[in-house]
Amino acid sequence: MKRLGIILCLLGLHASAQVNCITTPDQLGPYFKHGAPLITNDTLAPGVQDSSRALKLNFYVSYDCDTVDLDTLPSPYALELWHANAQGEYSNVDGNPNDFAYRGRLLLSGKTSTLYTELPGIYPWRPSHIHVKGFLTNAWFTDTIVTQLYFKGDSLIASDPAKDFPERWIPLDTTANGYEGSFAFGLSYIVGIEERTEDHWVLKPNPATVEFTVSGAQGSKELVVMDVLGRIIYKEKFSDPTRVSTAQWPRGTYWVRLGGRVRTLVLI
Repeated sequence: MKRLGIILCLLGLHASAQVNCITTPDQLGPYFKHGAPLITNDTLAPGVQDSSRALKLNFYVSYDCDTVDLDTLPSPYALELWHANAQGEYSNVDGNPNDFAYRGRLLLSGKTSTLYTELPGIYPWRPSHIHVKGFLTNAWFTDTIVTQLYFKGDSLIASDPAKDFPERWIPLDTTANGYEGSFAFGLSYIVGIEERTEDHWVLKPNPATVEFTVSGAQGSKELVVMDVLGRIIYKEKFSDPTRVSTAQWPRGTYWVRLGGRVRTLVLI
């Protein structure tokens, strides 16, 4: 049986980063613009970078926290990225030049992809951050994750909603050429990768109304349900089958995790 969906998660590859294989999404924000150009030289920042703010980001993709060779995926994995300039301003909005500065689409390849840009500037009340949309470009079924990445040590995080999502803080090292950090995008579903036997479990009905049942899993493990903000709302040791009441839960989308697999649940 092939995996048919994709759920994106982020985990830091820095020793001090928290490993978290389910990404917490974030708002798209008011400054997203369609039509960002393809990044062809690994550089998002236009022109000559300010060496004191130069930023190198190494991106990886992982499956079950193991690095994946992206050239083996059925279609390219893309990141659409946008962030403010050093003055905290976004291109293409508020009368700023429509040149798509600090906006672009990066196609990841191999086991590591590198992006060169500048450390984003801050604007009132918000810490430095980068907006990201991640998706498979040609898959017939794909989930798109929209989130924001922050930088560990930014003092403005303490007064921002970002304070609740340390798994999205990128630790930065100071180098002779500016700053460098690493982040991995972990895929819980990859089209074309065989499922492990112990992950052959069934979730039904889906969509659900007042309850759902999980059955068919092997071994001892926990059944975890999270809302779209990554908050755990159910966590119990799995017994086959397990029936979960959802009558009091808000209608919407949830993630159900059991063993090494995550599935999307919709309540209607």
